[in-house]
Amino acid sequence: MKKWKIILLVISLLIVLPILGYISYIHFRTTQAENRIDETIAASKIPEDEVIVVEKIMYNSKVFAYEWFPKSITTKKDYANWKKIVTEKQQFLNGVKLTSKNKSKLDSPKNCELTYSFVYESDSKSVSSSYSYAGNEATPSQVKEYFSYTILANKSFK
Repeated sequence: MKKWKIILLVISLLIVLPILGYISYIHFRTTQAENRIDETIAASKIPEDEVIVVEKIMYNSKVFAYEWFPKSITTKKDYANWKKIVTEKQQFLNGVKLTSKNKSKLDSPKNCELTYSFVYESDSKSVSSSYSYAGNEATPSQVKEYFSYTILANKSFK
């Protein structure tokens, strides 16, 4: 009976330890990416108290390939500007009409269609950033007209 307990313990450890190692690795890499993205946001001179996280950072990877970590934010100024534009035009930036049924979407910054997207790529150790207007990449004229802050295009961490 004692032999079975030892075998069960060894098998359990062979299963549990790699899983714990993988979870720890993902946590470490995600924290590292979060710090790099936050440094890029700070370098873009967006005040920390202005930042509203629309999509939290998440781990992405292809099997045995590079890893990337996207994060989307908006700011209090951009959120207020978006609400004003949608209310005045009576339609969202994606063209959907503002109705009594979907008006509640204006109450949550998570629905803001003016966002800044940041992606940390671990293989190049760099953060790329872009503006998003209604879910699509913003044109230079949209950036100039609608966005409150200028972000760095790319930032490398070597």
